[in-house]
Amino acid sequence: MTSHHDYAVAVAELGLPAEWQTTIVLRPRRRTLCVQVKPGGTVAILVPPSATPQRLAQFVSDHRKWITDKASTAVRRAPAHPVKTFIDGTEFELLGQRYRLELLGPGVPPPNGQPLPTVLTNGVLYARREAPERIQQAIIGLYQQTGLAWILRQGRRYELDARIQGLRYGVRDLGRRRWGIYDPRTHVVTLHWTVFGLPMHLIDYVLVHELSHAARPGGRAHGPSWQRRMHQWMPGWRQLQSELADAGRQVWIGDWTDPA
Repeated sequence: MTSHHDYAVAVAELGLPAEWQTTIVLRPRRRTLCVQVKPGGTVAILVPPSATPQRLAQFVSDHRKWITDKASTAVRRAPAHPVKTFIDGTEFELLGQRYRLELLGPGVPPPNGQPLPTVLTNGVLYARREAPERIQQAIIGLYQQTGLAWILRQGRRYELDARIQGLRYGVRDLGRRRWGIYDPRTHVVTLHWTVFGLPMHLIDYVLVHELSHAARPGGRAHGPSWQRRMHQWMPGWRQLQSELADAGRQVWIGDWTDPA
């Protein structure tokens, strides 16, 4: 049986770019060779038992241009989410506006007298000075509360236009792969709280995307009927879909570091 070392030698002789960090994965149940380009541009080669080192080297050589293109795209689209430090002056984007953080000591109210955290039209996000994890949760809660209020206002006109009845909304953490979901079982549209840190036209896109599902067009999830609804409500949606892939890489998703 061919060893991992034999495959590694064959690949090393190809002189592949070091930044690919190429790994060879032996897969006993596979029947064919396969190349996977992972987020960030790293490359994994899946090797079945039947492949010889020579066949592996030839396969990689034949697909080198494809790997190069995919790796370049993966590098461009690699996540670059900011890591926040909860100190005065740290900036946050919320519903298309930029706010600078100002922490208030115990018992000190914000100028508008509202519960903390809160934002003012002067571009300040006020929050209580406390442990970083508590500040993070408080600010995420502000995104959720502010985002839900926006959805309820903005979604109404689409509901009326498509005669959608009984629709409910939610805002919560949906992980790192989804901006929004529509659940036909509960008739609920849910958006990720991070959506509200995107530019306004992309926030609109995410909402309209899910509302087009809520209109229950029939057919496949993103089939012709759904696309017709998208074209009706947002003619340039395909371009926005592409913009979201790029802008979403740089939106804050809750990561923070201790200022100490």
